[in-house]
Amino acid sequence: MKSTINSQTFNPMKSTKQLIFSLNTIWWMISAIFGFSMSNARAEAPLSASPNSTIVYFVRHGEDTPELVGSDPSFTVTFNNCNADGSCCEEVLNPLGKVRAASLAEWFQANHITPTLTHVIASHKVRTRQTVAKIAQLAGLGGDLNGDGTPDGTDVDQAPGDGVINVPPTPGECDPGWTSSSSVRTPQSNYLKTLPVGSRAVVCSHSPVLYPLMQDFGIDTSDPVKFPKDSRGRVRGFNNLWVVELKPAQVNGALTYQGRLLAHMLLDLELGVTLIDRDYGVGPGQGAKDDEE
Repeated sequence: MKSTINSQTFNPMKSTKQLIFSLNTIWWMISAIFGFSMSNARAEAPLSASPNSTIVYFVRHGEDTPELVGSDPSFTVTFNNCNADGSCCEEVLNPLGKVRAASLAEWFQANHITPTLTHVIASHKVRTRQTVAKIAQLAGLGGDLNGDGTPDGTDVDQAPGDGVINVPPTPGECDPGWTSSSSVRTPQSNYLKTLPVGSRAVVCSHSPVLYPLMQDFGIDTSDPVKFPKDSRGRVRGFNNLWVVELKPAQVNGALTYQGRLLAHMLLDLELGVTLIDRDYGVGPGQGAKDDEE
């Protein structure tokens, strides 16, 4: 297997400060349009104060790549946590994705959203959990809550105690029977339908899943500005955040949620490193190469 990665030197501290400034600027612009309350200690999304609605913040995971753990003079590389036949290698956040995840968590905290959160949801892919783990910790849902050095949140799935709920929890990314990122749509949709009314949730998912997931709740994702798409109709870029309100409704005689988009935020993040190409040497339709999302 081989990987072609083109990166530029970047300064995480400088980039993070620039990112936070940019995010805060955008947030204030959105606040002016939709009436967000920044003085309220529990500032929430527009119209989200009603206990009769549930609010979901949809985000895509940060930039990722298989974790390189070794190479030799022949340019043969070794990745971490691959299955036996090499058809799947676990993908984790790269340095850019880690900076983005940390900055996103700081943004949620700075805008007083984390104290309102009741659920932080990721998929079974490690990169989604890594993207929102800090948000869950800041929200008091996971991490070392009592200071004894052991994570002690209430979740008992992929990383017990981190506060992130993996949906689906199994199989692991490259475990026997592993599934692609697209497979998480139905489990995540079904899980959201079980959230208690009044919940406040962050959902971190994948580019082929986010739009169909919102469509499951009756949201029209055809607007190319609010729902930017690549040539395959998937989410374009890593800078989008959607705030969706879910209200209980009867659909085909069953009680479920019906959604509407409250806000789309394009968080213009320039963090200084770019992945140009990823070639895992496993051929089309196999493993992580088929999972570029």
